[in-house]
Amino acid sequence: MELTQRPELRQKVTLSPQVYQGLNILAMPVAELQQLVEAELLENPVLEVEEFDEGPEELEEDRVDEAEEERSWDEWLDQYDELDDIDYSGPRDPNAEEINSEEFVGGVQSFDDYLLEQLGMLDLEPDVDRAARAVIGSLDDDGFFVGDCSEIAAITEVTGETAEAALRVVQQLDPPGVGARTVAEALHIQARYLGVDSDLLAAIIDRHLDDVAANHFRKIARAEKVDEAEVRATVDVLRELNPRPAGAFSPGQAPAYVLPDVTVRRFGDEWVVLSNNEAVPVLRVSPRYRSMLRTGASVDEETKRYLKDKIRNAEAFMKNVDRRRDTVSRIAEIILEVQRDFFEDGKGDLRPLRLEDVAVELGVHLSTVSRGVTGKYMATPYGLFELKHFFSGGYRTAQGMDIAATTVKQKIKDLLEAEDAQRPLSDQKLAEALAEEGIAVARRTVAKYREEMGIEPSWARKRR
Repeated sequence: MELTQRPELRQKVTLSPQVYQGLNILAMPVAELQQLVEAELLENPVLEVEEFDEGPEELEEDRVDEAEEERSWDEWLDQYDELDDIDYSGPRDPNAEEINSEEFVGGVQSFDDYLLEQLGMLDLEPDVDRAARAVIGSLDDDGFFVGDCSEIAAITEVTGETAEAALRVVQQLDPPGVGARTVAEALHIQARYLGVDSDLLAAIIDRHLDDVAANHFRKIARAEKVDEAEVRATVDVLRELNPRPAGAFSPGQAPAYVLPDVTVRRFGDEWVVLSNNEAVPVLRVSPRYRSMLRTGASVDEETKRYLKDKIRNAEAFMKNVDRRRDTVSRIAEIILEVQRDFFEDGKGDLRPLRLEDVAVELGVHLSTVSRGVTGKYMATPYGLFELKHFFSGGYRTAQGMDIAATTVKQKIKDLLEAEDAQRPLSDQKLAEALAEEGIAVARRTVAKYREEMGIEPSWARKRR
């Protein structure tokens, strides 16, 4: 078969780099956009931050003759060259403490570091301390010891008795139950630590955990030959213990900053959406570089081509940043208009609002609105809210009012908080209670909302 070449015309739709950049900028939270702007300012010399003068008097005072400015620049360069020649290798003060900049950087303490910090406060023999550190290194994410004391002894070159002693030391650390080899052992350790251990609790932990999960209290009472009420009281104590010891450790989230894209404020009777221009500065192309492209400027052609390319990139970047600011502000204005009841006191019911409705209102694609609300925050007099908080499907009440699904969830939560613990409301009862308020919601929808809120079904909520 002979290979030949032939021309072929084909249409293909591709995104230009500028359009692709605009989509990425629109999807970015403010903190990421700040980093991108800083990087772009460093990379593109013609891009600079717009500085607004306060008044004409300062303008006149800051006006400098061009020749004087050039002379000052040359003098600064000369001083810089002198500083560059200075030898900094001279003797340093031996008493001066070296500053470690990492000490000023915030961080999150890991679970291992938390345990090692406690271990360092104990007066242990070197062999026990070394083995205990190895035990901490052998804990899983739930805080269980998944290794073997013989392995710890071999790794740390200690005796088996020393490794066992090291494990017992780790099991005394906080959170209670850490270092246990099984769930039952973790529960026993916690019970002793809290002073709630009893013979019946120990028997339930050792032999009846499956029965507790299935609520077979009468079976447990017959097996242990005790009263069922005593079993229920002991199970209530058991439920206060944590089967995942490390679950009690909460290092918190990594240091992060949530900056609002827009701020909603009330002036008199009117609500106004203000864009956060302080977080993302206003950019411009340097007038000095623009003047170098004018006719008559003594600049070679290669430099002009370089400047034209950089100015073109800078203008595309500024346009994308402005488009992002405009899109988010317009979305916020629609939210303010639709959810006016909420903004009046921060407690009003949210109305149904869909991404599709906003896309139609703005005349943009649905994906544009999706990018414009994800990771974007609104500062209000009632707190900081992600824009997605205000979007939800909804229902129409018997009185003809539209309410959002988030409002229905809150009503379900209020009903459950007020229910009788001995007779918890089933999903059907919740649906009927909502219907009495004029909100027609199916039982399966109530069950879905309940599960999304992390609330157990009625049989599991019943007080034992």
